[in-house]
Amino acid sequence: MTKVMIVDDSAFARSNLKRALTAAGYDIFEVASGEDAINLATRVKPDIVTLDLLMPGLSGLETLKTLKNQLPETRYVVITADVQNKTREELLQAGAHAFINKPFSETALIETFQNLV
Repeated sequence: MTKVMIVDDSAFARSNLKRALTAAGYDIFEVASGEDAINLATRVKPDIVTLDLLMPGLSGLETLKTLKNQLPETRYVVITADVQNKTREELLQAGAHAFINKPFSETALIETFQNLV
């Protein structure tokens, strides 16, 4: 089963992602911060990590850079309301594989994940 780690400081956002991805057959792990993501990722070795961009402490970008160094084979999906081209380019250079805009549609979410697996 494909392991997905959800990283978002919003419990509501994590809950929505978890519900949709669990229904689609993914094994879900969730954390509320970049720091917790880095600690958990080395133990569970997720296949896909979703990252909120704006979080207290480590940002999604900082978390992505750290995780990409530790787990280069993992796929990274940034889920954010920030759709600026400059931001996208910076995230792609840091190792993001896909972007999903908030609020997301479950169909787009599942299609993105199917394309990454």
